[in-house]
Amino acid sequence: MHSVVTGGQSREDKVESQAMRPSGPDGKFFTKVNETTVKFSDAMQSGRHILGKAGMKPADEYVLIQLLRHGTRSIGLDEALDLREPGTEMFLAVRSDRIFRFTLNDRGFEWGANTISEPEIRLVGRVAEDEVLVLERDDTDIDLKPTDNLDLSREGTEHLHTEKRLITVYFENDPREMRRGVYTTEELKQFFRVQEGYVLEFINEEGQLTPLKPGAKLRVKNGMKFFEQVPCGGSS
Repeated sequence: MHSVVTGGQSREDKVESQAMRPSGPDGKFFTKVNETTVKFSDAMQSGRHILGKAGMKPADEYVLIQLLRHGTRSIGLDEALDLREPGTEMFLAVRSDRIFRFTLNDRGFEWGANTISEPEIRLVGRVAEDEVLVLERDDTDIDLKPTDNLDLSREGTEHLHTEKRLITVYFENDPREMRRGVYTTEELKQFFRVQEGYVLEFINEEGQLTPLKPGAKLRVKNGMKFFEQVPCGGSS
């Protein structure tokens, strides 16, 4: 299995800093594989040896994934790694014989299984808790929930990006903070405390003032502007 760095990653993406990692107090060189700490007398180790030390045997049934600051990469079984180098602090091992790829915020990631859970994407992508993972689709983007699993075996590469969980919108030009997502007209009217009998309108992407019909659903995005109007276009 060959090691491939995806997403056009540079050398700077592969290291956390320029400082070399020292050995531990016992003089051994160490790393973590699936949260299990493994130690070696020699800093130079192959992917095969790292997997074996972590109990992943036979090693050729596993894919070793290196966690980098801005992506991941698969490590070949016979590829030599210097555990003194920054970026060798943590690895993931997945039982698989294939490599799957996806992008997050335009950075390339490699994974050793045909599915990856939302928490795993957060881990390898270093996604903050105040951010939402969004799966990009031509028709409607999909917010991933903690219980969701992304199928990487689909044709083509899956693309994701992050957005802040809380957004700022404007009601009658006053800023309001709310959770991003899809809301019904009734939910929005309740949130903005629209006056009884008034119509809730928003400015669409074409810059037009658009009334929200009863029962309609709207994906609310950061910066959206809403207004209340009396029926038939009268002034409020």
